[in-house]
Amino acid sequence: MNNGEFRQEIKTYHAQYNIGKTKYVVNFHDGIKKHADGSKMFDIKIFRNRTEFHEFIVDLERQGYVHN
Repeated sequence: MNNGEFRQEIKTYHAQYNIGKTKYVVNFHDGIKKHADGSKMFDIKIFRNRTEFHEFIVDLERQGYVHN
C-alpha cells in the first residue's frame, strides 16, 4: 500500500451442502480479517434447516456480500 492507498476487499461467501452429517454450511469473509500469513480468514455458519440457511444468505447479500 503505497502513498496511503487503501484497497478495499470484497465481502464474499460460498455455500456448501451435505458435508458429513451437516446439511448446509456457509463460509463468509468480511473483507478485513486476515491470518498471520495474510490469507483471508473465513467465518463459518452451520445450518440444519433450509429456511434459516436461505434467510442467512439473503441477509448476507443485503449487507453487501457477493457469492464467490
